[in-house]
Amino acid sequence: MATGLINMSALPPRVAFFGNNCKVLECLSSVSDIIAVFTRPDDGRDKNVTMVKDYSSPLGIPVFQPTKKELFSYTDFLQKADLDLIIVCGYKFIIPKEIFLIPGSGTINIHPSMLPRYRGQHVINWAIINGETETGVTLHFMDETLDTGDIIVQKAVPIDFEDSANDLHDRIYEEACCLLRQLLIDFSNGKRLERKSQVSLNATFFKPRKPEDGLIEWDKSSLEIYNLIRALSKPWPGAYTYFKGYKVVIWKAHLGEHKNATDHGKVINASDGYLQVSTYDGQIIITDHEIVYEKDTTEVLKFKKGDFFQ
Repeated sequence: MATGLINMSALPPRVAFFGNNCKVLECLSSVSDIIAVFTRPDDGRDKNVTMVKDYSSPLGIPVFQPTKKELFSYTDFLQKADLDLIIVCGYKFIIPKEIFLIPGSGTINIHPSMLPRYRGQHVINWAIINGETETGVTLHFMDETLDTGDIIVQKAVPIDFEDSANDLHDRIYEEACCLLRQLLIDFSNGKRLERKSQVSLNATFFKPRKPEDGLIEWDKSSLEIYNLIRALSKPWPGAYTYFKGYKVVIWKAHLGEHKNATDHGKVINASDGYLQVSTYDGQIIITDHEIVYEKDTTEVLKFKKGDFFQ
């Protein structure tokens, strides 16, 4: 049989999906029989959860939104579902052993890096912040330790100098869908899932980013500041600074002239929608920013040459 063709006599695998990535869910639904979807509880802030629910409902796929404690109560349901696989992508909670060992062929996690490098959370953002020029995506078996399970398949993804975290996120998960689709087609046709142990000596691990990690330090290099800004641009909370006690979120910027400066964070030039700010080795040109005012504030801030960010 030619590679990529589906054997119509083969039954699609029975799977449960844990996560909030609708693109991956759509891919999964095209090559598998989705028994259930598990996503995070609604908090009114995550549009991805709404997209997952809106996609699943017309297809008659049940959606469950348990808290971390409630997740254990679904063990019996999943045991009776006769699952071949569980597929995980961006699920909020760590899935307990009692659940990820249920499927006959294992639980597969989709991780946005070339494991064992960049284990942990928010690794798309961290890769850009750290100035990486390449990352990737890995499909691996889940085990009891975060992102340490055997690798099934992975693919490198370049990081362009102009990429925002959202640009990179979308490109990574496009590749993830290609890998997942082919993996499930092969699985349906009886191909055994390959597995390769990770070399832990090569591992790097990153903790979740905290809001305060987005604070811009103007005495850093222009490149470091630029990387921070593009790594945290929308839909992430944004890199930020302060001016006269007000928070200023920087959504978009590019590098300016390269030269040493003693006045870090100084506004060199200002006009509507444009700010030229000094760093220790050059300048950052800000083309999109937002001033966060308090609800009862009537003051309107204007930047001018010679102002300083805090």
